[in-house]
Amino acid sequence: MAYLVLALSAFLALSGATALRPGRRGLFAALAFPVGWAAGELAGQALVVEALLIALLHWWGWPRTDGLGEAVIALAALVAAENLALVAISFRSRSVVARAIEGAPDRALALARPGEDRFGTWWRTALQFSPHPRGMEIHRDLAYGAHPRNRLDVWRLPDAGPGAPVVLYLHGGAWTFGDKREQGRPMLHEFVAQGWVAVTPNYRLAPRDPWPAPMQDAVAALAWVKGEIARYGGDPERVVVAGGSAGGHLAALVGLAGADPAWRPAGVGDELDLAVRAVLSYYGVLEMTGDEDHWHGLGEGLVRLLEHRVVQLPYAGHEDLYRSISPMERIGRDAPTFLVVQGTNDTLVDYRVARGFVARFRASAFAPCYHVELPFTQHAFDVTASPRTSATTRAALAVATAAVATREPTPPALAASYQVPPTVLEVDLAGRYVGALEAASVLGPYVVVTPDNPRSVPTPPEVNARRRAEMAGSLAGLGLVAHPTRASDPTGAWPSEEGFALSGLGPREATALSRAWGQYAYYEVTGEGVAVRDAATGARL
Repeated sequence: MAYLVLALSAFLALSGATALRPGRRGLFAALAFPVGWAAGELAGQALVVEALLIALLHWWGWPRTDGLGEAVIALAALVAAENLALVAISFRSRSVVARAIEGAPDRALALARPGEDRFGTWWRTALQFSPHPRGMEIHRDLAYGAHPRNRLDVWRLPDAGPGAPVVLYLHGGAWTFGDKREQGRPMLHEFVAQGWVAVTPNYRLAPRDPWPAPMQDAVAALAWVKGEIARYGGDPERVVVAGGSAGGHLAALVGLAGADPAWRPAGVGDELDLAVRAVLSYYGVLEMTGDEDHWHGLGEGLVRLLEHRVVQLPYAGHEDLYRSISPMERIGRDAPTFLVVQGTNDTLVDYRVARGFVARFRASAFAPCYHVELPFTQHAFDVTASPRTSATTRAALAVATAAVATREPTPPALAASYQVPPTVLEVDLAGRYVGALEAASVLGPYVVVTPDNPRSVPTPPEVNARRRAEMAGSLAGLGLVAHPTRASDPTGAWPSEEGFALSGLGPREATALSRAWGQYAYYEVTGEGVAVRDAATGARL
């Protein structure tokens, strides 16, 4: 019995060491994910098992062999130290997540506290078990296409809606396996408990159905949501797409390039708007060329998987194809809000992939990108309802809720007060404010966007000043030349606002910038006049 306890304790000690410092070579690399994931996410259970082993040995009879008892105690102490450290790391994730969201470089968000979760109670977190919320309705296996894998489930509470926000969750599995009922459950249960409608589709899998089949199905599932989710209480205009690993890749591509004609399934017309409000990418494969500047030793394995099973075309000679399916290469100024969650101990997707994506996003897009980097955290950590998963779920809810904030139609009186005249719109050119049309003779056509008073709610001057500083920094980071502006309504119907004049933005980019800063409208100025454009549609008000 002593030798059995010694062997099991040694395994637990090795598992804990693998969770803390996973190997990246040979057999250690192969075991790093399955062993390290279990040890990292089930540290509390490992402590209980080790305690039971010691109690069993004590009951059986403590070994009298010289050194054997001491070896058991030493290993038990090591197991306890490792797993207590892993438990502490899981709880420390709360502060890591809070700093990432509440201290974001622009448009920081307030995060709910642990006690404010509606479903992630302390006992579920302790057990790391996430059953369905009581009373949750599940509409199973609804068809969104002709293939047997084109089936999805809709999760909702009976009182959700009408007009509830929607989260579309795409499962992971290296594009070759996985199921809609297996992943993201703790996060989705909290979303449903908070009044969201969750949609979880299956999609065709490689190698039987190679790329672009998974992406086409992801787009088809989104098209189904846009057309049908109102029947289940959801709002088709307030959709967030999420996913983990390969699902995080598909979610990112849906958000960045879902309207690409190459991926639009048959029967989905060009007139259907496939825009989403935000993307929640958990340990997503956000770079698909295997660039070792990001992958650090893991890129060769990725490319081999893509070449032989997923894309089924060699990278050499098809570089443009591989870049086109890489979210990092598809970031535009009009990208939706992103949340990128990544663990530093991930042995399947290197954490520097997420860092590279976030850096490029923040240098390219108007919308905010929130980045949560979790220390000592392995791939697929969110399968269990741990303190770490609860923390990242609160981040996901904060980002998603901000992105889908309701926007009423612009009131006619407010739209009338925006017009120039009566509003006086001026632009700062070389330290001197001039009229909007005079500025157009110097700048050419331009747009004016303000960060003041988001959603047309009067905001304290100090908050508006902070938002203007954030917007100025964001625009400068994007390499855009911004001229300060001021708009004042002499009738007093609306307070004066300051903003920025920007040349060279097309309609899609102008509306994206306005939406990103919570605005109802923006100005379009040409030599012929000043037009007020709706920030949601670009239509003239």
